[in-house]
Amino acid sequence: MKKAAKEILDKRLTNRVRMEKEAPELFHGFRELMKAYYKKGALSIRYKELMAVTASVATVCAPSLAYHINNAIAHGASRKEIIEAATIGVEFGGGPAFVMVRDHLLEYMDELEADAGVI
Repeated sequence: MKKAAKEILDKRLTNRVRMEKEAPELFHGFRELMKAYYKKGALSIRYKELMAVTASVATVCAPSLAYHINNAIAHGASRKEIIEAATIGVEFGGGPAFVMVRDHLLEYMDELEADAGVI
């Protein structure tokens, strides 16, 4: 079975290294923004990652979905929490968001949970 989520995460890392080298201002500027937003505050990182799953679904972004499912799992989110977060994304994103969930969510979770030793 093809590992779609892992392939997306590997490509993201490859592109990140290249971007840092070829466009350091762009890379580091955005990275600092992300670091500020995803640090623990009033909300835990786990909840922030679940919100990012919601946004990934609503904006129909498969690479973001894989990335934030992976991060949510790493920060202790359960499968049910991830599915509920995706459900809210479908509410805001409608039909295209539902197709994103139908075609990617469970497959990505299966793969990433297995890689994390969750299953």
